[in-house]
Amino acid sequence: MLRFMRKYATGYLVKALFGVIILVFIFWGVGSFNGGEKVIAEVGPHKISYEEYQEVYKNVFNTYRFMYKDKFDENLLKELKIKEKVMDEIINKHLLVLKAKDMGIKVSDAEFNEYIRNMNAFKRDGKFSQKFYIEILKRSGIDPKKFEEAEKTALTVMKLTNIINDNGIFIDEADLWASYVKEKGMVNLSYIQIDPSEYKNKVNVDEKELENMYEKEKGTFKGENLYRLKYIVIDEKSTVKDDAVYMELLKFNDIDVYGKRNGLEVIDTGTLKESELFNKFKDIKAEEWIKGLRKGDISLPIRSNSKSYIFKLIVADEGKPFDKAIIMKELKEKIVMDKSKMFAKANAEEVIGKKAYGSKNETGFLQRNISDIPKIGPIPRENIDILALSKDHIFYGKPVEISGKYYVFSFKDEKIPERQLWEKNKKEYANYIVTKKSGEYFRSFIEDLKKKEKIKILWKDL
Repeated sequence: MLRFMRKYATGYLVKALFGVIILVFIFWGVGSFNGGEKVIAEVGPHKISYEEYQEVYKNVFNTYRFMYKDKFDENLLKELKIKEKVMDEIINKHLLVLKAKDMGIKVSDAEFNEYIRNMNAFKRDGKFSQKFYIEILKRSGIDPKKFEEAEKTALTVMKLTNIINDNGIFIDEADLWASYVKEKGMVNLSYIQIDPSEYKNKVNVDEKELENMYEKEKGTFKGENLYRLKYIVIDEKSTVKDDAVYMELLKFNDIDVYGKRNGLEVIDTGTLKESELFNKFKDIKAEEWIKGLRKGDISLPIRSNSKSYIFKLIVADEGKPFDKAIIMKELKEKIVMDKSKMFAKANAEEVIGKKAYGSKNETGFLQRNISDIPKIGPIPRENIDILALSKDHIFYGKPVEISGKYYVFSFKDEKIPERQLWEKNKKEYANYIVTKKSGEYFRSFIEDLKKKEKIKILWKDL
């Protein structure tokens, strides 16, 4: 196994495995199995401590910060969902440890010694030095015994991943060619376009139906809410703290006078529509905190990067309802459009049932892995298999709605990749497919383990 790892350390398969469980192996905590710490999760009999979580989180956080540099802020941190990823990967690690133990997979002392002796970090003059090995660990504040336990566990799990993938990836040349054709080949589709707007004259709107809809939905037809706020911005260089300012404003209430006395600028937004307010303060998610304020209220400090914002709500006017005649007109148009779409879809389904399209409309040759059809629009995710139509599967069995219109698709023609190009790229493509399928199979394996093993998250507010 260790020879395999050294030989293929830069190969596609090992890269795939590391891509799937990258956090497990890069940030495997030396203190992973320490006891006595606050337990924040359980995976079967294994307890995950806060110390273990923090150790991995700190390393992952610093890695992302190094990668993104100046772009690494609070918003990106939330977008990356580092907390969730770290917890999920730690759980995965423990699931794999349990499975390895269940299968009797171990790393022998001989294997481990070979592994350690081949690590360049512990060599002097090209040779492993036991004294240098102990010296480096102690200098780094790492207990050698704990280090060896953690490394053996990591190697055991790597052994398991090799076994999983050796038994889960079977690809013959016929499968490779079929996959290559699917990704690199091109298809020309025939289509019939059915526009709902052409069925509007068939729609009759019942006045009672319209009145009932009005009573249900009239509350949603109104202008935008209007707001006016005043606020103070406190940065990290300020001599005052945002919590202290907030408490004083609750007592003082007059934000203008308070700001003047304390040398803090008070900014007036003026009257803004709700959409304008949300856009102006999108970085601090105004839509989340504005709804909890009433006229005259002071907001809690809202922190973003190195700044804090404290708002006072001056004006909050609810949007005024539209005139009934305007609402009735919009609702009638909605009913007409909805029923027109029903007629159009039914017509499309009838065409599909007959399997006699006979259309002169063609998409032209398309790559089988595209997401948009030129001059038609983006393909809905659930209908992406229209690109898999072939001479063996000519008709697509359901209408496809794109940009408000319905389409009936069928296979017209295809272009197969050139065999000469295939022979040239075969080896590289095979490696790519193994990489892809290894990741997919491994994720599936982990999900199965999660279903079988008892997992508890005891502390969610990490």
